[in-house]
Amino acid sequence: MPAYFAAGEKSGQIGFLKGIFMKKSNLTQRVLFGLLLILLSVFCYSLHYVVFRDAHHIFIYLLGDIAFVFIEVLLVTLIIHHLLGEREKRAMLKKLNMVIGAF
Repeated sequence: MPAYFAAGEKSGQIGFLKGIFMKKSNLTQRVLFGLLLILLSVFCYSLHYVVFRDAHHIFIYLLGDIAFVFIEVLLVTLIIHHLLGEREKRAMLKKLNMVIGAF
């Protein structure tokens, strides 16, 4: 089995991106991924400007997107993180019950 699949099997997730950046530290991975996302965003906004030639429209929606970031952070950190934690806790209890049941 390839290393990038084996890396994420503990938590039940496939660590495909982890395999791509395997030799770099975790912080470096996050920085590179963040820069990639920023570059993709700049590319999309530039393409939008080239096609429509309307910077006013771009900046209005850019402010709306920036304002929505705080709601996204709330959703991701509080709700999704909690749901993933509960799922992991249930999986651990299920494994523990299997071990206890074996004895």
